Amino acid sequence: MIPLHLHISGFLSYRDPVELDFNAFDLACISGHNGAGKSSLLDAITWSLFGEARGKSTEVINLHADVKAAEVIFTFKHEENVYRVQRSLPRNKSTVLEFQILNPPADPLPKGEGVWKPLTEKTTRETQARIEQHLRLDYETFVNASFFLQGKADQFTQQNASKRKDVLSNILGLEAWEEYKNRTAEKRKKIEAEVETIDGRIAEIDVELAEEEARKIRLGELQTTLNQLSTAREAQETLLQNLKRTAALVEEQRKMTSTLAAALERSRSALAPLESRLAEREADRAAYADLVNRAKEIESAYKAWQNARKELEGLDRLAAEFHEHQKERAPLQEKISVEKAKLEEEKRSLLAEEEEIGKQFSVMSELKNGIEQTQKLLSETEAMVKERIHIENERNSARERQAALKVENETLKSEMNLLKARIETLKSADGATCPLCGQELSKEHRKSTLKQLEEEGKQKGDLFRANQKETSELNNKIAGLESQISALSSAENNRVKYASEVSQLTERWERLQALAKEWEATGKKRLKEVEKVLENGKFAADEQKQLAKLDKELVKLGYDVSAHDKAREKENELRGAEEEFANLKSAKEVSKQIEGEIANLAEERRKRKEEIEEGQKQYDAAFSALKEAEASAPNLDEAERELFRLREEENRARGELGGAQQRVDVLKTLRARKADYEKEREELQKQIARHRTLEQAFGKNGVPALLIEQALPQIEEKANELLDRLSGGNMSIRFVTQTGYKDKKRDDLKETLDIQISDSAGIRNYEMYSGGEAFRVNFAIRLALSEILAQRKGARLQTLVIDEGFGSQDTQGRQRLIEAINLVKNDFAKILVITHLDELKDAFPTRIEVEKNERGSIIKVV
Repeated sequence: MIPLHLHISGFLSYRDPVELDFNAFDLACISGHNGAGKSSLLDAITWSLFGEARGKSTEVINLHADVKAAEVIFTFKHEENVYRVQRSLPRNKSTVLEFQILNPPADPLPKGEGVWKPLTEKTTRETQARIEQHLRLDYETFVNASFFLQGKADQFTQQNASKRKDVLSNILGLEAWEEYKNRTAEKRKKIEAEVETIDGRIAEIDVELAEEEARKIRLGELQTTLNQLSTAREAQETLLQNLKRTAALVEEQRKMTSTLAAALERSRSALAPLESRLAEREADRAAYADLVNRAKEIESAYKAWQNARKELEGLDRLAAEFHEHQKERAPLQEKISVEKAKLEEEKRSLLAEEEEIGKQFSVMSELKNGIEQTQKLLSETEAMVKERIHIENERNSARERQAALKVENETLKSEMNLLKARIETLKSADGATCPLCGQELSKEHRKSTLKQLEEEGKQKGDLFRANQKETSELNNKIAGLESQISALSSAENNRVKYASEVSQLTERWERLQALAKEWEATGKKRLKEVEKVLENGKFAADEQKQLAKLDKELVKLGYDVSAHDKAREKENELRGAEEEFANLKSAKEVSKQIEGEIANLAEERRKRKEEIEEGQKQYDAAFSALKEAEASAPNLDEAERELFRLREEENRARGELGGAQQRVDVLKTLRARKADYEKEREELQKQIARHRTLEQAFGKNGVPALLIEQALPQIEEKANELLDRLSGGNMSIRFVTQTGYKDKKRDDLKETLDIQISDSAGIRNYEMYSGGEAFRVNFAIRLALSEILAQRKGARLQTLVIDEGFGSQDTQGRQRLIEAINLVKNDFAKILVITHLDELKDAFPTRIEVEKNERGSIIKVV
């Protein structure tokens, strides 16, 4: 995979759209300060291809509110074809993924030419799978193969021999075989559980087959019992039919007796209403007779009521006219009262305001004194704030100087350590050539070089100690300044507090002064006007005139309320005469009719009594006959209970017989089922044996061990090819996978993975090397691992990304990194190195500078 073009928008620190054209360079360095967004360029590539960005797959949208989505468009060349992947993630929505191929393919991609053919599938998951299928790489393999991340370059070589195989297994992706082993073990356990279940079922069947003879004996006993119960039940059914015929005759007699009792009760029920009705009509006759006897008295009372009624109607008319005048009077009185109440309320409000104004004059004096005192405190705190700012500036300057001294001493320390190592190397050198410069190593050269190195070391040491002393003095100075700043820490808060108090007190004093002036101008004058109006009673003049006129008209009417009430009471007392007069007229008309009804009701009552007497005689005779029949009747309930008992026993016996027959019949089925279970168990045992074999094959000593053994020669060959170029043909490596035990009595060998290095001095283990030689070995083995990993996935390693040069390197280490990259640059189409060090980035022909401003990260190709 060779990158061609990258477009980023709203992704991580890249708020605004940026473009990066890879066609302009083959070897470049990505530089910028920490946090500027250098590694985010690589995150954009992996996120577009795999939806992964250093574990931040759901946090890639730029945090600014105006960014609506993160979008990356990555164009790359792979196997002579040009592809484009466009992945976008709108805020609070799902990912959108597009995959396209250029048709016809073009390299390099010309602008405005070619047609993009979509390769996008129905779902994002399916599209992702198609991308990985074309690349023949997943995220983990891509990162391990193409990316040399910080601190991971020597992850393989720095492990001890026993752990290197585990690291190699992880790099080659062999951990999948452990998953295969676990899955096989789980499946084997499930099969073993099935075998245990089958064994349990076979044991259950054996228990039932052992009961065959007992079941057959029980079946015969139940058949005999059922035959006996069937005979007894048939005899009881015949007896019950005879008893039912006798009981039916008794029931007929009981029904006739019940019918006679009901008829007698109906006759008695009909007699009671007749007697009640007769008594009512006789009472009506007596009442009407009393009214007729009092006719003269009732007529005289009726005439007196009519006269009282006429008098009351006249007074009602006069009262209506009086009330009409009263209705006109009420609104006028209400308006006069409302107007007076308004004036009295206004007077009370003005008096309260006058009292409040008097109190506020004393408050204004206090406010004036408070303002003067607070202004004085405010001036004092402002002076303290200025002093604090001056001290903080002095402290910050001391801190900056202290930081500069720290950086300088760290550099001096590194340089002194390097000088010390060179001195030790020179002192211990035994050959004829100087290990430092390659010249002839004579006594004079050794002595002069050591003197030069020691003088340089002394100068650096003196400067280092002077810096330490100045740093100590700065610490004391900063501590003193911090103490002064702490003592003045409350000055700013006090300044804000006093300024706020001055503003509030001034505002309140001005508000009170304005209120006092307003009262003198308007309120005081209005109070005098209201008091004068209430004292003279000169308010609601029109309403008072209309009210006086209405009072005169009411006097002229002469309406007497007490006389009206007495007339009303008299009419009410005599009102009952009207009802008695109406009853008298009715009594005269219906008296003859009541006499006829009383005669008819008396005759009907006589007939009902004769009917009841005859019905009682018939009922007594029928009841006597029923008692005789019931005394001689058989016990039908007992016979039915006996039949029910026999039927239940017969059914129970028949059910037991069926169950016993079924238990005998099922034995044949169980024998066949047992044979099937035994056959199935035998097949499952074979599967268990096969799964155990697979578990051994998938374990560390099985297929993964074979794959490692197969990969090691390839890694060794590729690493030696690279190391030959890096060391000028002086170094090579060999992997040793087995070694003998310390116990010489053991004949077998233990598994290991030692790295042996051959050079001009002989063969030594990797652990004996350090510095530049170890770095070359790390670089060669790591690059070999990357290429082998890519080949195993069916891909070609065409792009190499180095993030910060395998961790922190000193000056020599950085120089070796540059030399190693230049040696292998022809093996790759694109090489990108990420760094923030100026001395490293200047060594590359092309720089991609990443900067960060208020709008986010931006890039510039130099």
